[in-house]
Amino acid sequence: MVTATTTANRLPTWVAAGIPLAAIALLVIVFLALNPIGSLREVPPVEAMAVERTVLNEDEIVLSLRNDGPDPVTIAQVLVNEAYNDFAITDSTVGRLESATVRIPYPWEEGLPIGIALITSTGGLVEHEIEVASLTPEPDANTFVVYGLLGVYIGVIPVAIGLLFFPMLKRASARWIGFFLALTVGLLAFLLIDTVAEGVELAGETAASLDGLALFGVGVLGVVLGLTVLGSSLDKRKSDAGGATSTGAGVRGLALAYLIAAGIGLHNLGEGLAVGAALAAGEVALGTGLVLGFALHNTTEGLAIVSPLGGNAKRPSLWHFVGLGAVAGAPTIAGALVGGFAFSPAWAAVAFGVAAGAIGQVIWQISKGMSKNTGLASGLGAVGFMVGLGIMYVTGLFTA
Repeated sequence: MVTATTTANRLPTWVAAGIPLAAIALLVIVFLALNPIGSLREVPPVEAMAVERTVLNEDEIVLSLRNDGPDPVTIAQVLVNEAYNDFAITDSTVGRLESATVRIPYPWEEGLPIGIALITSTGGLVEHEIEVASLTPEPDANTFVVYGLLGVYIGVIPVAIGLLFFPMLKRASARWIGFFLALTVGLLAFLLIDTVAEGVELAGETAASLDGLALFGVGVLGVVLGLTVLGSSLDKRKSDAGGATSTGAGVRGLALAYLIAAGIGLHNLGEGLAVGAALAAGEVALGTGLVLGFALHNTTEGLAIVSPLGGNAKRPSLWHFVGLGAVAGAPTIAGALVGGFAFSPAWAAVAFGVAAGAIGQVIWQISKGMSKNTGLASGLGAVGFMVGLGIMYVTGLFTA
């Protein structure tokens, strides 16, 4: 007698996996073909269009659109400052989640607001406001250099200055090393709060159909899972090698320093995005304030990176300090370039989610490695944590 179990065991693995997948695909196809709830749809259709990016060229406005609703949207007319205007669009009918570019010839004036309304074929309105008109920087060599130098000034130089705290930490006792590690946790905790707030805000600016909050969450969980797997792999490798050597403490300190630098680097990527996007939108005054504020803000990050290297641990080579500075600071350059020329709220939400997950993982790694006598629960550790929060709060006021 042949049982169902015996038959199942005879099937190749790919067939056994393919049968339920094929059934699911068939279920979806049948439902879409029959469309049993189509008669329940409201008339007129639900129309939603998100403006993802605005570019102002000489006598021209360029809008990047994405269909944010369930139904196709046809752009029929365009109003600029309540007057009908000529326009050109890559595709007048935009399907769900599809994108289109609208070019509007218009002699806009520097510093003045612009009100734009896109009229759909059903009479619906998609409104967009440009608060202060300013020429969008051209993606030429000079602009690339300027954005790159801004990234260096915001991220690389301040972090390098913060690394100069290492000689002081080298002479510190174990008790004061615990204080500075607790201070590092405070610095990172503030960065985590700031990163989550920025990420949630960007998620709100993302097209609703893309679910920006879910993208932010995917970034958080993805990097936490990745770092957890990496940590387990390193622990297994160390165990297979016979445990830590006599210099193991120094190695762990350097590895933790790189982990902190990576978390801070991902956060600095977000800072670069903010500055680049502000300058691209013509908000020069805001961009200038952000540059100065972030530069001051980031000097404390170098201290956080070298905190695990203090005490009696062996001093790393100069190249490691260069590497730590690059890991923490260089992402700011990439962020400034992306923010200036290809900013997207959806991808920015993912980037801030990755940064939040990495910073949270770093906080956990530092906290679990601290001893009870010098950890966050000790008096000096608690003071260090609060001092770290206070430093970041005060320097963060310059970016407000």
